[in-house]
Amino acid sequence: MILFENVRLLSFNPPAVSEEMDLAAYETDEGGEKAGTIAAIGKNLAAVYPKATRAGQGGYLSPGLVCSHTHLYSALARGMEVAIKPSKDFAQQLKHLWWRLDRAIDTPILEASALAGCADALSAGVTSLVDHHAGPECIEGSLSVIREAYEKVGIRGLLCYETTDRNGMEQARLGVQENIRFAKEIDAMRKAGKRPLVDAAIGGHAGFTVGDATLEALADAVRETGRGIHIHLAEDKYDAVDSRHRFGLDLIERMDRAGVLNPKSIIGHGVWLTPSEVEIMNERDVFLAHNARSNMNNAVGYNALLTSHKNVVLGTDGMGADMLEEFKFAVFRHRESQGPWWPDNFLVCLDRGNRILERYFDGNFSNSTTEGFAFGKLAVGAPADLVLWDYDPPTPVSASNIAGHLAFGMSSRSVRTVAVAGQLRIKDRTPLFDAEKIQAYAREQARRLWKNMEGR
Repeated sequence: MILFENVRLLSFNPPAVSEEMDLAAYETDEGGEKAGTIAAIGKNLAAVYPKATRAGQGGYLSPGLVCSHTHLYSALARGMEVAIKPSKDFAQQLKHLWWRLDRAIDTPILEASALAGCADALSAGVTSLVDHHAGPECIEGSLSVIREAYEKVGIRGLLCYETTDRNGMEQARLGVQENIRFAKEIDAMRKAGKRPLVDAAIGGHAGFTVGDATLEALADAVRETGRGIHIHLAEDKYDAVDSRHRFGLDLIERMDRAGVLNPKSIIGHGVWLTPSEVEIMNERDVFLAHNARSNMNNAVGYNALLTSHKNVVLGTDGMGADMLEEFKFAVFRHRESQGPWWPDNFLVCLDRGNRILERYFDGNFSNSTTEGFAFGKLAVGAPADLVLWDYDPPTPVSASNIAGHLAFGMSSRSVRTVAVAGQLRIKDRTPLFDAEKIQAYAREQARRLWKNMEGR
């Protein structure tokens, strides 16, 4: 049992701030069906749970944050010392940089990227990462390597392999197979009575690198595994134009006809989708992962239809995992475009990543006798993914201004303690995993990655 004492509970949906109280949570190896969930909220819980591990006092306790779209393989790209040709557009940038990088990934580089990215996320108060992996020379078993990294660091999330035709049809076939294999691995873990920290989605790279044969195979994988597709669509205008030119269909229409869209589907970016495509996504209850910083960095444009989407979530597209920073960029870029949303609208988007988790992880809690199951909630029975913030602002914090504090005050520097599934992962700013070893390993593999990229 872990115990937070005299904390103010900070809820995002609906926004709320409590008076000072205590919160106790079952650790991952106790409580039976209640393991990893919130056990009690109230006053003087130390008397009720005298043997509980003290997790922290004072400050604000919130649900953990969710990064709804990232690329952990980019974790070792920071400060990259590799000669990269100038790019005139996004397609050239993919060819000159990112497709060279993913071809340079081998198992040690993959492992180091995942470990470093997961550790970085926890330090920013992110307890769940939705990853979109690529590595054409390291496909088979790659998702299990990432899963082991998630478990070693102790973070929750979704994994998939971004299947593509760009390296040939045999590698496309292997990409589909890796998604199916990993989904079955997770199913087997659940059947054995385990509650895995990760689940599987079915990954595709982007519309313009996925032909009809591969799309059909991905659709079969979605149906076979009961998962959703996770794919980039219309990140750049080229993708939308290519779909109409080659297939005579808008991207979402093409996906819908193939049968890959369902309530577990995640569409990355969607900058150049049309109103009719947004309608289809809303009808299918699909998530749109908005990545403001990445779109700005790649100069692909701004999503003018963002406010028309039913299920907007926030991601980083591999630019780290600091979701408070991403939240700020989403707010300010939208304001610059003279959009109608305010910080409280983007707070809803930030919280909505929890709805993705619920649609995938309900199997972890389907036999639970508790009634409070819901990610992103501070309630008895909810998963104990928690962040304690050292935040002492010069202005009051209330339900009506939480979004304003996130936009103009709070930052990842305020993170003091982090728990995932009731397990402390950072306590009083000290990681409870070997962060120093992870960073040293990452630097070693980063040098190998950069060297591998030369000549590719």
